[in-house]
Amino acid sequence: LLAIGSPTSDVRDILDQSLSIVLEALGETVGGIHLIQAESRTLQLIAHRGLVDEQVDRLQELGSDSPLWRACALGTEVIALSTENADPEGFVQILLAMGHRSLCLVPLEAHEEKLGYLWVSSTSGALLNDEDKEFLNTAGTAIGLAVDNSRLYRQMERRLRESEALYKVGRALASTLNLDDLLSLIVRSAVDTITNAKNCVLHLLDEQTGELRPRALSFVSAVRPNVVGRNRMRLGQGIAGYALETGQVVNVADVSQDPRFVRVGKGRRFASMLVAPLKLGERRIGTLSIDSTQPHAFSQDDERLLATFAAQAAVALENARLVADLKQSLAELKETQAQLIQAEKLSAIGQLIAGVAHELNNPLAAIMGYAQLLTTEDVDEGIRRDLGKIYLQAQRAAKIVQNLLTFARAQRSGERQLVNVNEILERTLEMRAYQLRVDGIEVATQLDPRLPKTMADANQLQQVFLNLINNAQDAMLEYRGAGHLQIRTESRENTIRISFRDDGPGLSPEAQKHIFEPFFTTKEVGRGTGLGLSICFGIISQHGGRIWAESEPNKGATFIVELPVVAEPSSDKEHTGDNNGESNHGNSTTHPKNKRVLVVEDEDDIASLLQRALKSDGHQVILANNGKTALARLAEARSQGKRFDLIISDIKMPGMNGVSLYDHLRREESGLASRLVFITGDTISQSTQSFLQKTALPHLSKPFTMDELRQVMRSALGE
Repeated sequence: LLAIGSPTSDVRDILDQSLSIVLEALGETVGGIHLIQAESRTLQLIAHRGLVDEQVDRLQELGSDSPLWRACALGTEVIALSTENADPEGFVQILLAMGHRSLCLVPLEAHEEKLGYLWVSSTSGALLNDEDKEFLNTAGTAIGLAVDNSRLYRQMERRLRESEALYKVGRALASTLNLDDLLSLIVRSAVDTITNAKNCVLHLLDEQTGELRPRALSFVSAVRPNVVGRNRMRLGQGIAGYALETGQVVNVADVSQDPRFVRVGKGRRFASMLVAPLKLGERRIGTLSIDSTQPHAFSQDDERLLATFAAQAAVALENARLVADLKQSLAELKETQAQLIQAEKLSAIGQLIAGVAHELNNPLAAIMGYAQLLTTEDVDEGIRRDLGKIYLQAQRAAKIVQNLLTFARAQRSGERQLVNVNEILERTLEMRAYQLRVDGIEVATQLDPRLPKTMADANQLQQVFLNLINNAQDAMLEYRGAGHLQIRTESRENTIRISFRDDGPGLSPEAQKHIFEPFFTTKEVGRGTGLGLSICFGIISQHGGRIWAESEPNKGATFIVELPVVAEPSSDKEHTGDNNGESNHGNSTTHPKNKRVLVVEDEDDIASLLQRALKSDGHQVILANNGKTALARLAEARSQGKRFDLIISDIKMPGMNGVSLYDHLRREESGLASRLVFITGDTISQSTQSFLQKTALPHLSKPFTMDELRQVMRSALGE
């Protein structure tokens, strides 16, 4: 017995030879060896003699906790067979049917661990003598050691194969950082690595919802949406949910007997299941589940192997996630940088526009003013008509400049005031009128004249409207080379609704889901205004409104903006005389006369225009080209015992500007400082806006009409 086989020999060969030697030594012909199966807690028949096929089938698997086997717990035991010691598995009945009268049971042990049993059946009822028992005890020990050595060798071989497999898997998992490729590789490798594995499913935990969702299946090339929908489970639900919640590998020998098992669908059928949690430290990632059509398919070695494999997979998944997050962060950073660059460009354009507008406002003020003055004189009717045309064209140019200033002002944060949405839309369309006409975009407007006003930032709303118009224009041009844009406003239950409907390509359902998300675009790289629908969404949300899209592919798109009607807060309003306000300038038929006015203006044409206009109204006018000269004129008047009723001053001048002049007057002559009217072509700069808001003095923006000049004089003089 001690010479039989080697550790490399197959355990079945060792047991088969050992059984033959024992039977020959005892002079018997019927016997067998059962080994304990720890996973199934059964005895499996490995070697046998003297049995027919039917008997082998019945004895192939027996219960390991039968009283029959416990009888030989302390050593070799001989049992007299009778119907009284019949066992549930029918072992005794089979032997009795063969005419056997006694059964000898020998435990197989190694290192105090019971490995199985050797049994010999006999037709003789004679008991074994002490020598026979000693022989069988020695045989049991020898066979047990041989089985243990073979088992240890097989375990060593298995561990070596597992190490090689895990090494290969580790290299494979490290070969890609693409999440989809990695998920597919993990489930395929799990099936290849675990013995008896039929299929593998990888679930990932959605940390927001707490749901486990299948992300990769070994038996399909891609996870279909309907499969994901069916297989969602919460943490702690099902075998996979239980494994992740407890953090332990779960080995289910028979899923039909496990109450945690949840069958999904009618497709796959399996009998056993092995699930390992995917964890990184204390953070739960998901689960790795393998199944088999065989019951009791997975051993403790499989549990250990899958746990090791899952640990490798968790690290690989985390690396892939970090790389994906890094790529996303880099993409967002690049997009943010692009937006910052675009914002800087827009800011630079705004500054350029402001400077150009300021330079244009002075000559436009002179053109409009002189045209108005000439129409009051006795001139030929044809000349009067020509002067009217000059005035109208100058007024048109002034409106264009004002729209440019509005666009430039949109790059700055503004205060909310009572606005007319229809007027903002009209101004926005005027800015785009030429380009829309050139591109063949027909614009139809249906603006509700009864639309209520609301408190809003007019510049921000213009940003939104401009962006929606530009997007519609781009979409229609790319789709059909021209198009129709319908813009409509209406009032609904204390809400203002503005809709922009185009006949472009429309939006897919998927695009509609993400259209207002940051960094999402349907345009090519480098196109667009840089404002973005996400910014539009933010602006409208800040106003307490909503914006959404309605569309079908190839049927155009409609963007709808809803704004709440917000009343103006009640407060005492000072009239500033600003020609950009809502006051009805020029309707009064009377104007101040016989006033002594100091005009401080560095532009000679504007100064002369003001002098002529004021003199024609009966005022005495003194000119100064900057603040320092103005102070000299004031000192000269005081020395003569005279005073000025009003000062009209530009803000930006060489030398002492209007701001410094005001500061000096406020300190030295506060009464005169309160009768100061400012005129300026620079209403865009933050410093000018802050100064005008702080002083709350009347002011005029160039270009202005004579009626507006008279109106602001009345306001300053308190008339």
